[in-house]
Amino acid sequence: MSTKPQIKAIIFDLDGTLIDSIVDIAAAMNQSLKQLGFPEHEVDAYKGFVGSGLNQLAKNVLPEKHQDAKTVEALAKKFWDNYDITWYLHTNIYPGVLYLIQLAVARKMKLAILSNKAHYFTKKMIRHFFRGAMIRHTKNPFGIYSGEEAGIPIKPDPTMALELAARMKVKPCYTAFIGDSPIDIQTAKNAGMIAIGAAWGYRDKQELIDAGADLIFDNPTQMTAYLDAQPLCP
Repeated sequence: MSTKPQIKAIIFDLDGTLIDSIVDIAAAMNQSLKQLGFPEHEVDAYKGFVGSGLNQLAKNVLPEKHQDAKTVEALAKKFWDNYDITWYLHTNIYPGVLYLIQLAVARKMKLAILSNKAHYFTKKMIRHFFRGAMIRHTKNPFGIYSGEEAGIPIKPDPTMALELAARMKVKPCYTAFIGDSPIDIQTAKNAGMIAIGAAWGYRDKQELIDAGADLIFDNPTQMTAYLDAQPLCP
């Protein structure tokens, strides 16, 4: 964008944007692959596998000749059984994210989360990592959120992004959507929102540039400084 867009609300991606969960995702999926007799992958490989929901993740990690619907479903189920036990072991909030949220709340910006992670886990992680006390606030700032659920289109479909903006009562043109993958940038574009790339996440910065991000930040602190320089929301 040639001029700085006014941001009144922010929709965050979860994994790779607010939290670094790749080690626990990789461990649970590798355990699942091993249990079903398939080869495992290096942790870094999962940075390219995630982002499009569990079924696509399961398909991505399977050998090509075993990517049939039945095997994908079996692996996905096994993954949840394992991940449900270990999801929190090595997962952490990215440095600077809590202050970014504090600043946004102080400036009266509306906040939401839209993830392609199952809604059950999205809810669990939000409640665990973003309790009000953790940002020195009286309540969790993410009272509005959505994860993957049956019958609801996932990113980059704009349906849920637009629904979250409507629930926050902010027009899409004043809503920023931030994420670490081209899928997030495309979601923002599809919804008519301000597309922000989180270059501290799982994907290469060039992918965010190529996807057409309006703004790209190398770390949460850089984004915080940008928001702090904006006029206060009315």
